[in-house]
Amino acid sequence: VLIPFALGVAAVPILARYAPNLYRSDALLLVIPQQVPKDYVTPTMTQSIEDRLPAITDQILSRSRLEQVIQQFDLYPEERSSQVMEDVVQKMRQDITTSAAGKGKEVNSFRVGYVSDTPEKARKVTERLASLYTEQNLKDRENQADSTSQFLNTQLEQAKQRLIEQEKKLEEYRKNHAGQLPSQLQGNLQASQTASLQLQSLNESINR
Repeated sequence: VLIPFALGVAAVPILARYAPNLYRSDALLLVIPQQVPKDYVTPTMTQSIEDRLPAITDQILSRSRLEQVIQQFDLYPEERSSQVMEDVVQKMRQDITTSAAGKGKEVNSFRVGYVSDTPEKARKVTERLASLYTEQNLKDRENQADSTSQFLNTQLEQAKQRLIEQEKKLEEYRKNHAGQLPSQLQGNLQASQTASLQLQSLNESINR
């Protein structure tokens, strides 16, 4: 047991000399919360970044997105010449790492990293992945805001229709009960008093 272990440990430095150099680049993305107080404007995004990160990551790591990145930076030329694109995309997924910083609602940033055989390529691909996360997050916020706006417009239109119907019913009721409405009580009393005074004046005139 000890002899193979000792041989393996002794061979590590030798094998390391012939192992290819790999470079890792990381980008830290900070999530800035809504600046307007919640008492004035209700946020459209209520999920924490820890809950939203897996959904955004699935969109970023889709075949269409990664295939564009592979073509843009000419990644994995040997693999592309001998393997199907699905396998090449899967290899790139293995070279990408994402992790959220913090716990629960305190998560306000996350990291995205990429491993490549050259430092410059690792840096460029990481920058591109970070920009994809930013663009996707902005797109999700816009879609959520549009959905909220459409919902509010629908609710407003329905409220307007109900108000118009109520006004029509109220106008019809006023026509059918003219002079009998509570709001006309004071006017009816004044008219009654005026009629009483006129009747009294006429009676006095007849007596004279």
